[in-house]
Amino acid sequence: MRRCWTLLGVMVLSAIPAASARAEHAKIQLDVSTRGDQVTAFVDQTPPEWGKNPRPVLKARTNESIRIQVMFTNVYPHKTLENVVVHFFIVREGKAGQKEIPELKDDVVQESAFDLDFKPGGKAGLRTTLKIDTPGAYLVRVESRNTHSDHEHFAAIDLVVTDPKAP
Repeated sequence: MRRCWTLLGVMVLSAIPAASARAEHAKIQLDVSTRGDQVTAFVDQTPPEWGKNPRPVLKARTNESIRIQVMFTNVYPHKTLENVVVHFFIVREGKAGQKEIPELKDDVVQESAFDLDFKPGGKAGLRTTLKIDTPGAYLVRVESRNTHSDHEHFAAIDLVVTDPKAP
């Protein structure tokens, strides 16, 4: 019995440095919805740039109202994150689920960013509604930048827009 407790104690103590070495600093929730459906993406992290989890997919029709809500939260209990950039964008991509993040050039549908200090538990978010008139696959993504960490956080959804009039 004593050997079991010793082994358990070693296992618990060995897990503590690993958890503290890569402490999480952000919680992100991204909700994208249409009149008939909604998907939610939660925080993922880089590297790699495309993250570790597959992105949820939402289907919409051309010119349909698409509602987007983002919430970014500092989850450090005692640390202020200073000068953090929260970057949000929607950009056309080659296909849903592709790993490469498209360059933010001519195919950007919407983009915004804000630079804030996040006190412990501090939150910031955005809401927007838009319509996309061109069928295709689009990446909806919100990401942290400049958190002074060895990794950044993001949440992303693939939005597939179809033309209901197409054959």
